[in-house]
Amino acid sequence: MAKRQQKNKSPKSSKKDPKKGNTYDKILKENFRELVVPLVFRQEGIDPIKSEPLPEELNSTISRKIDFLMRVLEKNDHESIIHIEFQTRMPRAMVYRVAEYHGFLLAKYKLPIRHFVVYLGKSRTKVLTELPKDLQFSGYKLIALNQIPFENLVKSKIPEEIILAIFAHYPKHDPKRVARIILYRLKEVCKDEVSLRKFITQLTLLSQLRKLDEEVKKIANSMPITIDLRENAMVKDLIAEVQAEWELEHGEKLKAAEEIAEKAEQVAEKAEQEVEEERQRVNSMILSLYQEFQMPMEQIARMANKDLGYIEDLIAQEEKVKMRAD
Repeated sequence: MAKRQQKNKSPKSSKKDPKKGNTYDKILKENFRELVVPLVFRQEGIDPIKSEPLPEELNSTISRKIDFLMRVLEKNDHESIIHIEFQTRMPRAMVYRVAEYHGFLLAKYKLPIRHFVVYLGKSRTKVLTELPKDLQFSGYKLIALNQIPFENLVKSKIPEEIILAIFAHYPKHDPKRVARIILYRLKEVCKDEVSLRKFITQLTLLSQLRKLDEEVKKIANSMPITIDLRENAMVKDLIAEVQAEWELEHGEKLKAAEEIAEKAEQVAEKAEQEVEEERQRVNSMILSLYQEFQMPMEQIARMANKDLGYIEDLIAQEEKVKMRAD
């Protein structure tokens, strides 16, 4: 009976706040990025003389429509996907476009894929048809933190690696003792209180994934240092209480802020529409210069302030549409 009563909890009591989960995931990823990247670089011998962060959001929508796609089963019971593209012009980036198609098709069908590009143009083409070996994807290397011996990380003199020992392999050690060792190792290697506070903050946050944040709280509270955390066992109850009082006091301001945000979103949507209209206008001008005035693509690219590859793709796409219509 007790179990049945537990299962029949009201939806409200078991409902999780997706915003809170997303925020926690974001904080986790930001901390992991700072801690794990140096470890990967060191283990794999990556020693960059220059680095540049890149956008982490990928557009998963292919704007171009695939020309021909078919699943085939041959006499030898070999099943595969046949992909064919028809081109009146061959863009220099064609091999990268096909590689993009390959990734999406492989994820969708999980079958071997054979790609073909049928060239319909008059001039001889010399475009790249195969990716260099160092650009070909064949798999990834798994770095499982739970398979790295605890001692290998905790004996490090690098605080970021010591923190990662919380995820390491420690069959001979009690998890609570592991947390205690990591905390005191951090205290040994950190040069000042500011950096120690920072690394204990990260450890307490990440230790939630091993359900050790309560233990980290107890040990850290016994250490002569102030901990500044938002989402962990140390202060989450206090933070929740303060936040509730703040929202009660500033409810009207929050509502006004939401209205402002909604208006800003509407303005942004309008701006997006205007940008799209401008893009279409420029594309129309480019096609007109090429089709009606027979202007060279290089000159059009300079006039429109566009990359030559953009011009080539646009014209090839337009000619493909016309060919289908005919």
